[in-house]
Amino acid sequence: MREPNLYIILSTALIGSGFFFLYMQHVRVIFETRTSIQTLNQLEREALLRREDALYYTFYKKLVDGPDFWHGYEQLKNVTDIEYPNSVNVLQRFYVLPELVAAYFFHLVRSGYNPILQPMQFYFEFVWLMGGVTLLVLYLYGTLLSENVFGGIYGVISYLMFHSFVSKIYERPVARENFAFPFIFLQMFYLCICIGRVIHRQKHSSRLFMIFVLSMFTACALLSWQFSTIIFATQIMIVMTSWNMNTMPTHVANAFALDYSLSHLLGNGIAFVLSHGNSQLLFTWQLSVSTSLFLITVVRQVRSRRHANDPLQSDYFSFKFILLALVFAGSMQEKLVDVLRRTGMLNVQDNNYVHYCDLWAHWALQVNVNFVTNLSACNPLYGRVAWSELWQLVKTLIVKPYCMYGVVMLAMFFRKWRKSNVPTTASQEQRERARNYVLEDFLEEHHVSMTDMSNKQTEQQLQQCFKMLESCDHDYERYKRRKAKLQQQQPPARDDFMQNIKRLKAQIHRNSDKQRKERQQHHGSQQAAATNETKEQAEQELDQEAGPATATAEAQEAAAVHADVDDDETQQPSNAEEAMPAPGNGNGNGNGNGNGSQATPKAKCSSRRSSSSSSGGGVVPTANTQIFNMHYMYSFLQMLVFTVLGLAVRKLFFLSFTQGCVIAPTICSKVWYHRQRNIFWSVSLAVFLLSMFDPGMVNIREEYFPAKYEHNADDLESMLEWIKLNTEHDAVFAGPVEIIGTVHLTTRRPIVNHAHLEMRQMAERTEHAYSVYSRQQSSDIYKQCAELKIQYLIISLDECTNEVRDDCDLLSIWDDKQPANRKYPQFCHELLHKQVPSFLKVYTNDNYGIIKMFSQSVQIILKHAKMPEMAM
Repeated sequence: MREPNLYIILSTALIGSGFFFLYMQHVRVIFETRTSIQTLNQLEREALLRREDALYYTFYKKLVDGPDFWHGYEQLKNVTDIEYPNSVNVLQRFYVLPELVAAYFFHLVRSGYNPILQPMQFYFEFVWLMGGVTLLVLYLYGTLLSENVFGGIYGVISYLMFHSFVSKIYERPVARENFAFPFIFLQMFYLCICIGRVIHRQKHSSRLFMIFVLSMFTACALLSWQFSTIIFATQIMIVMTSWNMNTMPTHVANAFALDYSLSHLLGNGIAFVLSHGNSQLLFTWQLSVSTSLFLITVVRQVRSRRHANDPLQSDYFSFKFILLALVFAGSMQEKLVDVLRRTGMLNVQDNNYVHYCDLWAHWALQVNVNFVTNLSACNPLYGRVAWSELWQLVKTLIVKPYCMYGVVMLAMFFRKWRKSNVPTTASQEQRERARNYVLEDFLEEHHVSMTDMSNKQTEQQLQQCFKMLESCDHDYERYKRRKAKLQQQQPPARDDFMQNIKRLKAQIHRNSDKQRKERQQHHGSQQAAATNETKEQAEQELDQEAGPATATAEAQEAAAVHADVDDDETQQPSNAEEAMPAPGNGNGNGNGNGNGSQATPKAKCSSRRSSSSSSGGGVVPTANTQIFNMHYMYSFLQMLVFTVLGLAVRKLFFLSFTQGCVIAPTICSKVWYHRQRNIFWSVSLAVFLLSMFDPGMVNIREEYFPAKYEHNADDLESMLEWIKLNTEHDAVFAGPVEIIGTVHLTTRRPIVNHAHLEMRQMAERTEHAYSVYSRQQSSDIYKQCAELKIQYLIISLDECTNEVRDDCDLLSIWDDKQPANRKYPQFCHELLHKQVPSFLKVYTNDNYGIIKMFSQSVQIILKHAKMPEMAM
């Protein structure tokens, strides 16, 4: 892994910056094309935001409407109009870091540069900015894994081609994942950089900087999205299981794992402090898994010091006690929360992640857990992924590249097979050259000179080598590989020889020391010096004796390694001729003395090895192989985890597509075709062009000119106008979670429920508000609404048909929960067509109706009064 020069850094930064600004313009134009937001008034613009998006934009408005940022910041600590009449610390309960940052910079820009700046326009520009950061990181990430700029460009183009799958930024700009995923992506990218640097250098440096950067990215993601903890928990599990699959030294792996776990713990602590003690951060799976990783690493370091000579003990320990550490960390986490709650230091809310566990149980076991779980399961954002979308991912990111790669590899295989079966006839010059090389190797290996060739035993051994050369068709490369295999069959002889050399050398040392002491006692310091000289001479003679044998053993090992790397490859005689240099005056050297005859073949063999390695088949360097393995292993496993999460929760499927855009370029990267650039470019361009036209251009055209896209024509704006004109400013509303946040945003009326159904208290409030769609008696429904102090109840007319169409109808969900009431009519259907005590219909249009709640005494007094009602 070479350090990039200044030119590469500048060019990469320039290309990435271009993609950054182009993507911002891309999503800005798509959003304007779909919504025509520039032509809408303030109420219509705010009515575009639904569910929790409207709630978070409400917090942003509180921050920007104040005289300064800190005035709105203090207001968010005590909000009473989103869970009326309870007081809520928004900074503690919700993930409002993006709104805080956007509002802070809004006040800076408005006070210093643009006094007439529009809050919504600035907020959306901040959203497009975060989208540009995602694309920039994707480009850098793809470049890092594929080790070429084209890989990053290919990843960006794939991201744009699948933009409708990888991002809904133009459909839901205020969604939490639009702000959190850039930080998650940055953390993953920097983690890959750290892994590559540690493996390349075989040491772990800049530890404090790594901990700081990873912890800041982690904290920002945790403060922006509740699903960030699940993603980080899966990442930690991948790192834990990859300990014994790397080639790092034990102390380096322990140091890296320790700093990595500390970064997660520190990030979680920073998020806990900045969120004013959000108790949900104490229930996260990320915290328990990172704690277990920290404990395992600490104990592993202690055991590695005790078992320094037995590395298997520490590796076995890490796998043996991973489950035990997870259980221990989880129990310790629950105990800590319980102690803090008992001491009054922490006001612990209910664990919101229980709601997601109930959802997965509902999908996996097909059981009805509770009303809110069934209601959330029917949310399109939590629905199942369509097979067509999954096939698009598999076809473009997996099938096309691998099919193209398989075709090329199959063609290369048949080409080698055809060449290996073609009989080759070596020329007379090539035969003589190969025989000279074999002769030189024989002289070097057996430590003989040309004058010793008259020995019959030596001549027979040489003839056997010539016969082996003839069996290889006078191909010197094949001869070396076959001879290396034969030499590998007798490793014990070489080991015994080296052990004997070591024992002989140790005995010489002991004898020399003994002689030196005796002579020092009788002859003084001069005789001691003579003894040392004798010792040095003996060592030199031993080295001269063991040197040729050691060199021969090393040559055998090198030949064996070369045979293992390229055992099946057979070169043409022309290639072998180019790879082998001319033997020179080989015969002349044979007439010289013994030393000269041994030195010359040795130099020539070294020359042949270097020439052969430079012109032979490509071998990926060891450092690049390790970096490729670690980077690719983590990134690929992370994509598999993202795919599993996306199949379980549709809202998270964009993670798999985005990570797939990073992995796709590496399939045809130069790491796989390290010495075959022509194949790399042909395969990469072929896959790139095929994906560009189908489905790339189709998806891009659908984004700009949607065939099935329709504006939210549910007549919500007219109802909001009626509420603003005909209700009190402190009137309390409840209604469907899809629009109740929008009602609060546009009219500033207090509400009792909102879309965060994972909060247990909010789930109970929503169930009481949705009782109007059940078959319960009017007195029971009125009692539930009166407990929440509801004055106006908004109902969806599509759910009040007294008919069950599918399992996601509210009436069907209520029938599953209360089967004993199936004999009664639906309450809201009766309410729309009959007069019901304590309930008065005051507004209806084609989609929504508003019911005013009265007590029984007020209903008797006002039974002859006429309430303002409007029928659309």
